[in-house]
Amino acid sequence: MLIFIGLGACNTPESPQFKYLENVVVDLESLSTANLHADAVLFNPNKNNITIKGAKIDIMMADQTIAVLDKDFDIKAMGNEEFTVPLDVQIKLKDLNLNAINSALGLLGGKGQEIRYLGRIKVKAYGVPFSVKVDYKDNIQIKI
Repeated sequence: MLIFIGLGACNTPESPQFKYLENVVVDLESLSTANLHADAVLFNPNKNNITIKGAKIDIMMADQTIAVLDKDFDIKAMGNEEFTVPLDVQIKLKDLNLNAINSALGLLGGKGQEIRYLGRIKVKAYGVPFSVKVDYKDNIQIKI
């Protein structure tokens, strides 16, 4: 009877919650590459700390993948708090497939282009692995 009660008192770990992306910035590194930076903001609903183990996220523009972030992490996140995970990736400008002059001008300082982050962030809570879905859209401009 005591064993059964003890098992019932164990906390079941909850998956962290993806909230939003912030600090989304694209910096032109050269005529052929740009660096895309963003911070994913998540919330840890557990009392105890968790560990962010990695991320695999497709970076998309106009429904085409322009880069893939596939990175391992070892980030500790405090219990019952928001935390950030850096999502930095290099983009080859040829992969943007900017055929129209209007698209290029929009990205380089006009109205910008919509970019989508679609994938998962891998975490561990109480030794149990979880995967947090990321699906976020934002309008970006390249800064020259």
